[in-house]
Amino acid sequence: MLETFKNILSFRLSRFNQITILGVLIFLCAYFLISLIFSLNNNIINLKKENEITISRIEFLTSIDEQEIILKSGFSNNFVSSINTSASKNNLSIDRSLPLSNGEISIWINESNFINLFNWLLEINNNGVEITKMNIRRISKDTVSAQLTFKS
Repeated sequence: MLETFKNILSFRLSRFNQITILGVLIFLCAYFLISLIFSLNNNIINLKKENEITISRIEFLTSIDEQEIILKSGFSNNFVSSINTSASKNNLSIDRSLPLSNGEISIWINESNFINLFNWLLEINNNGVEITKMNIRRISKDTVSAQLTFKS
């Protein structure tokens, strides 16, 4: 065994083989770095697109005049019933609702389409309902879960 180890240590590569191995290692490192740079660049581009979409949605929501919201209020006196009816019209399923002491209501929506949730929030906002707290988590590409608190 000791003799085999000595043979391995005494093995010498020719100058051509050393240069070839070094060239292959440099090529592999360069390929890995270039692949990493392209991957990070694609991630940056995707994040910029998502930010632009989010900013445009926020700008749209802030552009709604408060007086228009109050005048468009079509919700009935039964606040909870109106929210449930509106949610079902937008293909959303409210999993849990909790009335709070200050006239607010907290609701949980699990695994819903983001576009349906966004459209519903616009409808709610246009009908004079204030969204006081919002926590939305992404579950998959188009699916989200949300915990929302509303005040009429």
